[in-house]
Amino acid sequence: MKLITVTILALLVAGAYSAMPGGLRDVDVEDAGMRNALDMAVNKHNLAKNDMFRNDVVEVVRAQSQVVAGVKYIITVKMARTNCRKNKTNEVCHPTAEPYQCTFTVWSRPWMNEIQELDEKCS
Repeated sequence: MKLITVTILALLVAGAYSAMPGGLRDVDVEDAGMRNALDMAVNKHNLAKNDMFRNDVVEVVRAQSQVVAGVKYIITVKMARTNCRKNKTNEVCHPTAEPYQCTFTVWSRPWMNEIQELDEKCS
């Protein structure tokens, strides 16, 4: 009985640390908040590029979030230049170049309809 109590207590403590406010946690790639943050960052990335073709995400490598007076998302993706022009929508796009990796840091306060990119690093 004592072993079961200790085991349950250990599991509860481990669970509490994995969901600790302020700590980074992995986010599902289908998470709506993460997707919104990623879309905003990719749009900004494309606007900053002096290219008529769009760069799109080909793979989400890792997505994490942190609660900090809102939610900070740190999203690492592989991106590639496509055959789609920036000003066209609803096209089926195909990569035309080798992928490159970017990490976007985005801060969101959805209850205030506020979102901003804090950092972008691409290699």
